[in-house]
Amino acid sequence: MALVLMMVLAAIAGCATPRSPGADSAKAGSASRARPSPSEFASAWVIPVRGPNPQAAIPNPGTGAADPRLVAALLPQSASGHLRALLLPPAVVALPDRDRRSLFLPLRQYSAAVTGPPQCAGWTAGLWLEVVTGFNETGVQLAVTQQSVPAPSGRPMFSEAIITGPPAVLASLADPPVPARCRTITSQTAYPGGIRALPAARAGLGSRAFEITGTGEFPVWTWAEVVRGPGFLLEVRIPVQSGSAGSNPGASLASIAAAAYKRAIITLGASAAG
Repeated sequence: MALVLMMVLAAIAGCATPRSPGADSAKAGSASRARPSPSEFASAWVIPVRGPNPQAAIPNPGTGAADPRLVAALLPQSASGHLRALLLPPAVVALPDRDRRSLFLPLRQYSAAVTGPPQCAGWTAGLWLEVVTGFNETGVQLAVTQQSVPAPSGRPMFSEAIITGPPAVLASLADPPVPARCRTITSQTAYPGGIRALPAARAGLGSRAFEITGTGEFPVWTWAEVVRGPGFLLEVRIPVQSGSAGSNPGASLASIAAAAYKRAIITLGASAAG
């Protein structure tokens, strides 16, 4: 039986000015309002029986040389036979991003169907979008991968991102409060919902967990956790997925995030800061 996945792709229109972590609150507010609002849409993807994924031909939109250690720091993809060819390979994008309309990044991350105001985009679409729209500058790198088929270990589908960059950038992204306007999202979207904080184990140098809520058939669209390490951030996102009636994919969030942090710290260690 073909596996049908609910995927959300985020495409950004226009350009955004990189945000300075040291800007005062007035400047930060102005920069936030200047950011483009992501256009998100949900689509069902039926995995073909055989053959490679044609989306693998989309070029990397980054500039400069990327650090190959970041790919090694991501949790390895697990699939067998023809399914392995369907997974998009993990990749590192060295910013600046030269093509904001590229699907290279969003195809490797799970985003929610809920949109809302621009300041919610980094939560609903993923930390990768906050990085590209707010910190699109030399020295920032973003490694991404997606487990789009159930792993042999029984883990659900999930995506992972690792961000490295200047300490001030990582500090700005690490533990912001949920914006008040994002707690309940009823406008600018056909899918009302919101962002709700979840208890998070204090993994690494600190972590935060949250879920993107929905209504009706999908009371939760996405479960996510962000963990800060020495010189890097990582985010794990688990989407609602077909074939999971009676189960809770979000129950695996803590264990996947812990495994992701363990691998990242072994591969990158404190040297990521340099």
